Amino acid sequence: MVTRIGICMIELLKLESTTRLSQHVCGCLKMCLLRSLILLDVKLVSNITFTWFTVLHPSTVIIDTILASRAQETPAFATEEMTILNVKSEDCLSPSTRDQELPASQLCAETVELNANECKDTPEGNPLQVRLLHNFKTSPFLVGILSSSFTSGSCNPRRGYTKIGPYRDWLMQVLLERNVSVTPQDFFPIVCAHRFAILRPRADKLMLERNGDVPVNSLQVESIRDRDLNYIVQLEWPEEAKNVPQMNCAGTFVDEQTVLTLAECVIATTPGGIQPIAAIHVTRFRNVSYPIKSIIVHPNYVKSSQKNNIAVVKLQSRQDVVPACIWTYGVLPDSRVDLTGAGLGSLNNYQNFNFDDDRSFNTFVQPAMDYYPWENCTTELAHLTGNRSSEGFSKNEHLCFRSDQWIVPGVCTDVPGAPVLRYINRAGAYFKYVYALTVAGQTCGYGLPTVAVQLAPHVAWLRSVMLDKRSSDGQGTSDSVIVINPDLKRSDECSNGDGSIGICVPYEMCLSTKERLRKGERVTLCTNGTVVCCPWGDIARNSVVNPIRTELDSCEQRYHSIRRQRYAGLSQNESLYTNLPHVAEIGWPQTNGQMSFNCLGYLISASVIVTTARCLETYPHKPTVARIGAMQASDSSNYVIQTIRRLRVHEDYDPQTGVNNIALLILTTPIEINAHHFPGCLYRNDTHLPTRQFVMSQERETTFFEKISPVYQSDCEESLKATLAPGQLCLLKAQPEGVFRVSNRCLRIGDVIVWEHRTEEEDVLDVVYLVGLFSHGECKVENVQIGTRISFYYDWIITNAK
Repeated sequence: MVTRIGICMIELLKLESTTRLSQHVCGCLKMCLLRSLILLDVKLVSNITFTWFTVLHPSTVIIDTILASRAQETPAFATEEMTILNVKSEDCLSPSTRDQELPASQLCAETVELNANECKDTPEGNPLQVRLLHNFKTSPFLVGILSSSFTSGSCNPRRGYTKIGPYRDWLMQVLLERNVSVTPQDFFPIVCAHRFAILRPRADKLMLERNGDVPVNSLQVESIRDRDLNYIVQLEWPEEAKNVPQMNCAGTFVDEQTVLTLAECVIATTPGGIQPIAAIHVTRFRNVSYPIKSIIVHPNYVKSSQKNNIAVVKLQSRQDVVPACIWTYGVLPDSRVDLTGAGLGSLNNYQNFNFDDDRSFNTFVQPAMDYYPWENCTTELAHLTGNRSSEGFSKNEHLCFRSDQWIVPGVCTDVPGAPVLRYINRAGAYFKYVYALTVAGQTCGYGLPTVAVQLAPHVAWLRSVMLDKRSSDGQGTSDSVIVINPDLKRSDECSNGDGSIGICVPYEMCLSTKERLRKGERVTLCTNGTVVCCPWGDIARNSVVNPIRTELDSCEQRYHSIRRQRYAGLSQNESLYTNLPHVAEIGWPQTNGQMSFNCLGYLISASVIVTTARCLETYPHKPTVARIGAMQASDSSNYVIQTIRRLRVHEDYDPQTGVNNIALLILTTPIEINAHHFPGCLYRNDTHLPTRQFVMSQERETTFFEKISPVYQSDCEESLKATLAPGQLCLLKAQPEGVFRVSNRCLRIGDVIVWEHRTEEEDVLDVVYLVGLFSHGECKVENVQIGTRISFYYDWIITNAK
């Protein structure tokens, strides 16, 4: 086989013109063409092919020329990089076309790097190839055959090549005359790319490019299309608007009811003012349609201009999608982005499939791309927009992206309005941020630039049309403005910004702070949350320091050494520290003499456990013991069992609605504090909730941890069709984009909801805060879960934890 390949290569290298080409198609060359239609690989793979390939932009293609030495009986092959040029024919050393225009059948290429001291005679007939990307791999494609070389010593870096593409029909004719089965389809780039895709080298940089749990380039693009890319939609037009150019546009969910797209994609296309009627997410299995409520085009957009080419589409109802966040800053966080385009699923899947299977359909794909300086992009704008106007492009509003790698035609095509985005790690989670919307391009940035309209310059307008207006009747309350002044400390003179002068005092000494928070007025924190700026007249005189408040307020510092001790022990022997040191199991005596631990609580001091009132209704009789630190404990010495002295249920608890669903358990004696069981802290922020929370649950001696996220009160009430009571919080179970199946496990009354705070310098789990306790809610992942908000009852806990 090696000898035969060598003969085929030599025969190919001897071809000096298309006239002589027909005289040199030997039986070996026919065999090479028949076998695979794969181009000559730089690593001498076992086949050669001729493939019809159109150079999309000759000034920027980087290609390889394969050189062979005639000094040896068996040629030694090497490659060198060439750049295709648009130059005059006299620069290409073509004697037959000297002082004339370069024929359409020829192209010029220039060596990227040339060492004059190592210049050698280059045989005519040498192949010129380009490696094109597909399926996260690259395949070589034959572009031309050297028809004009230079002699040793001249070292002209430019050479003339005869294009192969124009001779496709002739090649088929020659092969058919020799009884070789060949069809026009065999010369299609996608067919050639698929033949030996499984043997081609991987583009490892793309294969390994991942951001956390959600891939930017997936091994299974067609499978993530339904799961991960459902926030990208197309626009559905009414029947009377067939074949409008905007029908190939895309949009992006930026909240559950809002889609961003281009103004040109939604403007009326007929005198009757016809516009899109729905946003649709198309999959192989089903099409989901979201009816449109309203379309708001940027007021300064002018038809056929690229300036202010942006629009907001409001849907009739909220949808179950994970939207993209809007990047509001003018500077991108990374020069690497993910473009969204459309391409054949069979060309974007890492796995090897036959071309004629059911994966040969168009789907959304997201190739990774590099930021391209605007000054390099401007010369190509007219070429990129095609027959559309390029008026209005500017560096203040538009961004450009490009990769030096070229692709097989069909791998990716730009879609107007599609998002340019990236997943960014923030607070331990990956959020997708959309930077811009595609307005012009052909190949998703591969070889040719893609231009997109940036969202950051339009943030003010987007806020004005996307965010709900506050009530104008003055009855609605606003969130408090909490200002942290790190320069203030206790006893410093201060002001809340309303003209009144006060002093920084502990929170419990200021009589007006709670009322100011309730009214939505400004509150200034002096360095931390326990010291506030209090007007002189509102300071409680001769107030007695509450020891319980002092203990709870100082939780972070009080148990810092214990947390460090636990972390050090865990680092040495993880198996000894598997238990949950703050979680308490509440036990009821049974008739058989056993104890039943059916409910959870949270240890907040050495002798106080907080739980739900509903938890204490588990049995008609009262619980008698609490087991602390036993969940996931590896040894009985890691937990403690303590008797309960007193129960305290909230005086306004309503068992029908779950309002004020909170209770305290006071232990007979304080527990011994050590690294296996010690108090956790209470989350005290009244206005905001952490975005990443966990609910701890136990069922049949098995402990479960589920991610759970807060829901805006307005969204929660829309889902419940009821008003959320004071002191309640609304949550949703996590439904990650990268997970096929999600848990519909029911939460149990009293399950603890916590936020884990990690220190920045070491990523060490520092403080675990109790945010809430599960009160009620249905089991399915889409059902909202109602909990008791601990910060709302902070003062009640202090008053009753005696």
